[in-house]
Amino acid sequence: MKYYRNAFQITYWGMLLLAASQAFTPISAQAAKTAVVKSTAAARAELGREAVALLSSSGSDPDAEVRATVAATWGQLGNRAAVPFLKRALTDANPDVRIAAAASLYRLGEVAGLTALIDETKTAGGAPPTTPSQELRRMARDAARARAVLKLGETAGEAARAALNSAHHDPEGEVRDAAAIALARLGAADASAPFLSAISDADEAVRASAARSLGLIGREGRDILGKLASSDASISVRAEACAALGAFNDPAGAAILDAALKDKSGRVRLAAARSLARRDAPESTTVLKALLEKAPAPELALIAQAGLAERGEEVDLSLADLTLGQGDPELKSLAVRVLVAARRPEALELLSKALRGDASQRIRAEAAAAVIVRLRRVGGPQ
Repeated sequence: MKYYRNAFQITYWGMLLLAASQAFTPISAQAAKTAVVKSTAAARAELGREAVALLSSSGSDPDAEVRATVAATWGQLGNRAAVPFLKRALTDANPDVRIAAAASLYRLGEVAGLTALIDETKTAGGAPPTTPSQELRRMARDAARARAVLKLGETAGEAARAALNSAHHDPEGEVRDAAAIALARLGAADASAPFLSAISDADEAVRASAARSLGLIGREGRDILGKLASSDASISVRAEACAALGAFNDPAGAAILDAALKDKSGRVRLAAARSLARRDAPESTTVLKALLEKAPAPELALIAQAGLAERGEEVDLSLADLTLGQGDPELKSLAVRVLVAARRPEALELLSKALRGDASQRIRAEAAAAVIVRLRRVGGPQ
């Protein structure tokens, strides 16, 4: 709030000087209030321009993670002025940047986005790998193709479904699994059957993968996921099952996740907290509030605060403020998530400070996007 106090003081003394120059002509309280409002509006407009400029410049950052964040952000913001930038990003050397750009273009109504996303799912073909480095590159390409298939599953239309059906017969199992998940999310009959079968496999890696897939589908397997989250011997299986339960909103699931917050594994506790933050049912809200009352570790607390803020609950911003002054970018990203959703007006000031001064370009870009969201929120807190 320091900026706003300074703005008021400057405006106030300027008005007094003006009054003196006009033989002490009285200045009404309403005129003073109007001047302050105009000053604040001008400052916000300048901050908005600064945020847009930073996002634009970050689109060519050397870090592919930053470029992908920016490409995804333009689609989320619904800014069609970014279409030329996104089309250029379709040629980026990094597949995740291309996938994010294609998905954003599709969200902005550009057919080129859907076409590019479909192209990202296709195999490159060519001779089989003959060296370990070639095999690793092929595996990386196939993993990226699987991510493109999952993103394609978020679109609609016959062209997308046809591409998903084709990917369902891909030579690579990871791509086929991604296609099965995407088709199941679109309502395809029996597409989730393999994952329901694999959930009871003796191999813990298979069970964990199946739990992750069922969570992405979000329609079946809730009861078995609850059992895995509470009693499976494997940490990875319990964590994936907790993460998967975030796709559901039942009271029983909230109770299971509440119990998982006491798991001996920090990985499981974090997965449970993230799932509770995703679920907006009253039972989950109650659990998150109770978690905060226990003064948990910063990451758990920020996850809980973000989940509560996103459903309109009042949260304390002191932890987010403190976190933005630390060095961990993952925690700072969580702090930005809290601030973009929080009702308190000082959240905008904290975001502007991160936008202008954070050491991480990724966090600066995320803060810029958060500033734009808050400034564009119609009738909401700024």
